[in-house]
Amino acid sequence: MRNTTKTAGGAPGTEAAAVPVHPSRGAGTGVLLALLSAASFSTLGIFAKLIYAEGFSTSQALAWRFTGAAAFLWIWILAADRRLPPLRPNLPVLALGLLGFAPQAGLYFVTLRFLDAGITSLLLYLYPSFVVLLSAVFLGRRPTGVQLAALALSLTGCVTTFFRAGRYPAIGIGFGILVALTYAAYLVVGERVLEGRKPVHSTAFIMTAAAAAYWTLTALTGGFKAPEALSSVLGLAGIAVAATVIPIVTLFGAMQRIGASNTSLVSTVEPLIAVLLSALILGERFGLQQIAGGVLIVGAVVLIQAAARRA
Repeated sequence: MRNTTKTAGGAPGTEAAAVPVHPSRGAGTGVLLALLSAASFSTLGIFAKLIYAEGFSTSQALAWRFTGAAAFLWIWILAADRRLPPLRPNLPVLALGLLGFAPQAGLYFVTLRFLDAGITSLLLYLYPSFVVLLSAVFLGRRPTGVQLAALALSLTGCVTTFFRAGRYPAIGIGFGILVALTYAAYLVVGERVLEGRKPVHSTAFIMTAAAAAYWTLTALTGGFKAPEALSSVLGLAGIAVAATVIPIVTLFGAMQRIGASNTSLVSTVEPLIAVLLSALILGERFGLQQIAGGVLIVGAVVLIQAAARRA
């Protein structure tokens, strides 16, 4: 990754705020993990369509999503470690899942009620700029020139890829910006909370906390619904594993290698992958505008990758 006195991307910062260093793994591995995370996250919308087509509400879908993810991870941990990790040292991780991840995930699905998926994704990908800003304010990390250049490329690419002329409700725009801000805060806080912890263990605790939150919400609204058709079972399995477990574990792995700021910048390739999958699977439009935006987003990833390898 880099030496122990530097923070993400080589930016100067305090030793206490530094992400744990794993020299044998390398920064290139961190970039690849961030790309895998983005690719996996991009399947979320496709699986969500399957679930909503079966009549699941937002809270029901999220409750099953996080329950499936948590069950998969706990089985994985038991098979690998032969024992469960202790609860007490992981209480901060549970709090991160309950107060950070769960609200952000819910806000994203609420935003989809007001805006189409493209604009929602565009607003979500304001979060790298918030990550860089919050890291500078709260962690004392001055953004590097490479980070600022990559940020400019990724934001321009997101706008180019997704923007469509039209009028959008102010409440939807507000929710979308709030999603980006809460996700950025989650990543910045998470970088500190997850320091020195196993990504799989952390993800299991976070998924458990999120599942508890959404089952509570489902119970309060009296809306329990079990999967019945094979399509709903497959949709819930896909959203739990392919769109949740894999991307979050690889996201934490990337953060431990290249930091939250660089991870968030690399992750802006996600909307490009989402557009490609939508075009291939759902038959949605993918034209010159999306190609141009994609080139800019990929350019940002290449820039971060090159800087990481030099570091």
